[in-house]
Amino acid sequence: MFTITFQKAKPSPEDASLVMTWRNDLITLQHSFHTQPKSMPAFLEEFKGDYFACPQLDPLFALHLGKRVGFLRFRPYHLSGEEREQAVEMSINLAPEERGKGLGSAIIFRATQHLFEQGYTVVVAEVKRENIASVRAFEHAGYLFYDANEHELETGERVPIYRLIKKADRVKPLRPVFREGGVFIVAEAGSNWKVGSPEEDLATAKSLIEVAAGAGADAVKFQVFRAERVYVENAGDSDYLSQSGIKDSIVDIFKHLAMPYQMISELARHCQRHNIQFMATPFSVEDAQAVNPYVTVNKNASYEISHIRLLKFFADSGKPLLLSTGAADIADIDWAVDYFFAEGGTQLCILQCTAKYPAPASSLNLRVIPELIARYGLPVGFSDHSRDPLTAPLSAVALGASVIEKHFTLDNSLPGPDQAFSITPDELKQMVSHIRELERALGSGEKVVQAEEEELRAFARRGIQAIRDIKKGEPLLEDENIAILRPGKQRIGLHPRNLPDIEGKLARRRIPLGDGIQEGDY
Repeated sequence: MFTITFQKAKPSPEDASLVMTWRNDLITLQHSFHTQPKSMPAFLEEFKGDYFACPQLDPLFALHLGKRVGFLRFRPYHLSGEEREQAVEMSINLAPEERGKGLGSAIIFRATQHLFEQGYTVVVAEVKRENIASVRAFEHAGYLFYDANEHELETGERVPIYRLIKKADRVKPLRPVFREGGVFIVAEAGSNWKVGSPEEDLATAKSLIEVAAGAGADAVKFQVFRAERVYVENAGDSDYLSQSGIKDSIVDIFKHLAMPYQMISELARHCQRHNIQFMATPFSVEDAQAVNPYVTVNKNASYEISHIRLLKFFADSGKPLLLSTGAADIADIDWAVDYFFAEGGTQLCILQCTAKYPAPASSLNLRVIPELIARYGLPVGFSDHSRDPLTAPLSAVALGASVIEKHFTLDNSLPGPDQAFSITPDELKQMVSHIRELERALGSGEKVVQAEEEELRAFARRGIQAIRDIKKGEPLLEDENIAILRPGKQRIGLHPRNLPDIEGKLARRRIPLGDGIQEGDY
């Protein structure tokens, strides 16, 4: 994860020289529209003129860890058919030594956010077709292919290019039904309600709801499916289940675990009685139709990421969608995200997930969470299949996860394929408690003086203090009658940065020992 900040470039010889050096790199030249190296003083005049021609779009240096790692240039842009849009073109020069680290896409994403914050709604990139690395960097930052075109140089030469664009309205925040300002915790009951007779099943499902509510989870989620709408009839058995002693065919397992539709309304009412959201993951459109009247948030299972009919149903519902991405690659997620929004979906949260049961810690790939946030500009959460109740969920929240989903059970010894790797009621309560404590520790992200710091800020922060009684008219001299000290319970003086202005000036009042030097005292 990269922390990118920006610094305004100046029309100075120093800044021009650095940009020219980066631009004259052989690989950069090869991928530039103008392939001849630049030289001073001609480039300085070009830099001071062309690069700063539009004051509201002055160029920026991108900084990582305080070091200049890239240069960004912006120009107003007219995109045919987008007359009402505020469009801008962006180009990037990466410091040659920083290539291959993933910095390019991080800088592009952050710069695009900056432009959107300035009121621009479309950002365009023109990239030479042979410059595959740049094309990929823009794509990784969420840009979409617009067209293959040509860029005409001043000489009349035409350079084949790809145009890529990103629109501000592609960012769809997830807000209304989720925990205000905090992590949305989903206690995943899954199929762990299935333990015996119909009466036992219903009682277990209700107990799971009560446990989730008691633990402080925001929602409890079940799974709703019909075997014939999930697997082909002769799908065979699952290796991972066979290895754990469950030898039945996957179709028979799904038939056994299928939740009767008539249970859904009863479980939803029980959730209402216990003040917790009811959720259910449907595996087909028919299942979704049965679930839809009772949920305010939809969930798409990992292996359904390509289910075009189900995604269409979710988009048409107008409800927020949690999209699990276990066993999916970026191309799968790109398609699903674009399809959901293209079909009218408005609220989406992507869930990082490893489709292994249980998932070893080494497979969780939590560092992809900030990368997904950067790529899609959407909330990202984590659906956790590891057994540990704390390590992965807390790490995910620290990395920016907005949603945590975790399987739980009443007892690990109960029958069923998911019971063994699910966490227990006590562990669920512990997980929720630790997530809430971590949220408090993470704070707002804004560096401010906390209320808890105010007392010691006044007591122990250094100011310019009198080290003896000072008479009116006496010159103020460091280490003779003033010094940079902590005031304790005396009045704090001016910031020490003011010392050069104070030194040698005459005191305008009598200043007692310990008192801080104030504005107007000299």
